[in-house]
Amino acid sequence: MKNKSFKSLTRILFLSAFILCCSVSTLTAQKMTFNPKKTDNGLIFGSITFPEEKAKFNGYFMLISYKSTDPKTARKNSKEVRFIPAQITRMRHKGDLDNGLTYLFAVEKPESEYEITNIRLFTNSGIAFLQRNDNVNGFSIPFKVNKGEILYVGNIRFNENAFKQSAKDAKTMVIYQNNFEKDLAGIKKAEPFVYWDAAKKDDSIQISYGEVLE
Repeated sequence: MKNKSFKSLTRILFLSAFILCCSVSTLTAQKMTFNPKKTDNGLIFGSITFPEEKAKFNGYFMLISYKSTDPKTARKNSKEVRFIPAQITRMRHKGDLDNGLTYLFAVEKPESEYEITNIRLFTNSGIAFLQRNDNVNGFSIPFKVNKGEILYVGNIRFNENAFKQSAKDAKTMVIYQNNFEKDLAGIKKAEPFVYWDAAKKDDSIQISYGEVLE
C-alpha cells in the first residue's frame, strides 16, 4: 500500500512540474498590451476547439510557420503556441470558451507572411524515454501580418478522436472556420489591455490540404 501511495504521489509531483515548466496558459499569465500606433509588429489571434472534455494528449503545440526559402530563417522566426489541458487528477480540456473546449490564443509577430502548418501532440508516460511526440500536418492556413494591425486568423476544430484511425489524413482532423465575433468577445475579457477595437477579420483566409510530412 505504501509503495502504491508513493508512486501516486511521485506521478502527481512529476505532472505538476511538467505543467509549470512547459506552460502557464494559452494566453499570457501577465496581461499583454498592444497599441497599433506604437509598434512595428502585428498581433494575431484565434482559437482551437476540441470535440469533448476528455483530453487525449498531455500537450498540444500549434506551429505558426514563418514563410521563407531559407530553412534556418524560417525556423528562427516560427513559433509554437501551447495548449495544456488539466491533468493532475484527470485529463480534461480547460480552455477559455465552450465549457473549456475552446482555447483562445494571441501572438505578437513581426510583419511578414506566415502559415499554421502543424499540430504536435505530446504524450507524457511519466518515463522520459517513453515520452512521445506525434505530428498532424498536411494542411496550411496562410495569412499576412502587417505592422500595427490586429488580425483574426480563425478557429481550428481539431478532432483528436480521429487521430488513431487516420493519423495521416489532416482533412478528418483539422477543420477551419470563422468565429470572429465570438472569439473577439472572449479575448477582450481575457486580455483587456489590448486595443481590440482595431481587430479585423480576413475572409480570404482559408485552409488548404497537401502533402503529409514524415
